[in-house]
Amino acid sequence: MRLPQALHAFLLMSATAVALPSLADAQDSTGTVSVSTGWYIDQAIPGMSWTSHPGGTNFALEWEATPVLYSFGISKLVSPWKFFFVRPPARFTGSVELIVAGQVYTSRFNGTHTGASVTLLGHVPLIEYGEDLGLNLGAARHWIAGLPEDFAVAGVSVLFGFLEYNIRCAPRDHLWIHQIAVRMF
Repeated sequence: MRLPQALHAFLLMSATAVALPSLADAQDSTGTVSVSTGWYIDQAIPGMSWTSHPGGTNFALEWEATPVLYSFGISKLVSPWKFFFVRPPARFTGSVELIVAGQVYTSRFNGTHTGASVTLLGHVPLIEYGEDLGLNLGAARHWIAGLPEDFAVAGVSVLFGFLEYNIRCAPRDHLWIHQIAVRMF
């Protein structure tokens, strides 16, 4: 079985990113955790998605950022609010996050190669406090060719929250977006 070229490139980039040091544990005098160069490199690695619709299937690379996350599953000794820099345990132990993303499609979709989305996503730990398996539920709004579309989101996260599979459904227009993401932040 031959992998599509985009999938092969994604897997190679993901394997490289896992080998890089993602986070520096150094703290400055205020107790703030600093971010290493490897963390910035990890942010450049996109997730992969494909959109199924009545006209066919379109593949895309997707970059995400989490401007704000509220964690209800971590220790009460630290702030439950996280901004942009989120350690995985704050996410997979139980949280609600706002995600902004940009997509670049490999072929024209609704007359364009780009899209954007905003997602409100909740993470519910299922097995081992979410380390082995977590459930993702939420809602999203996508803009493709300037047209907004609302989606319901459901998915799972495994491997300490580093690997996610989410599916977004807009039944009105028969749109389905499948996403695989390696979340290194």
